[in-house]
Amino acid sequence: MPSRVKSLVFLQDINRLRASLLGALRAGLPAKGYFWLGLFLLAALIAQQSTGRQWTMLTGLQDNNTYKLVTGFGLFAFILYQWRFSLKRAQGEKHNAATMMSRHRLFGAMVPLAFFTHSQVLGYGYLEILSLTLLLAFFTGLFNFQIGQIHTPWYRPLWIIAHVGLSMALLLLMGYHVYINYAFK
Repeated sequence: MPSRVKSLVFLQDINRLRASLLGALRAGLPAKGYFWLGLFLLAALIAQQSTGRQWTMLTGLQDNNTYKLVTGFGLFAFILYQWRFSLKRAQGEKHNAATMMSRHRLFGAMVPLAFFTHSQVLGYGYLEILSLTLLLAFFTGLFNFQIGQIHTPWYRPLWIIAHVGLSMALLLLMGYHVYINYAFK
């Protein structure tokens, strides 16, 4: 299939997905808008990864060590900000729980965008494991028990263990990534 036809088909698929997501948002899901935003960004990231397309300008930026350093620290700060919700909750600060949860979900929905600005590829070896752990933590957060509307007694604790466990593993892998990058340069 010629590349122009592939590009046209790809754009049509993205436009259809965008139209269906916007239609769903207009249908009465404004309280769960973070879900649709996250789902759209995840679909866009999956489409980009599966086609292997890269943005030339962003690739040029990502080859710059200063850019990688800044976006890496930005992504790390982004993840630490997400952890702020858990820490505040564990300290007993539940008076702002609804506001904090709303921000946690909204910022969490933007994880694929933050990841994409840092790297357009999943990597290989431990970098692939790091990337997939980030996306799995995002995925479990996106499909939380309220979105899935699963109200069985065993699901919520299992979901929390999976989401928080993946998030803890993510911090460890990020620490290892920083160590590897700076210890051997």
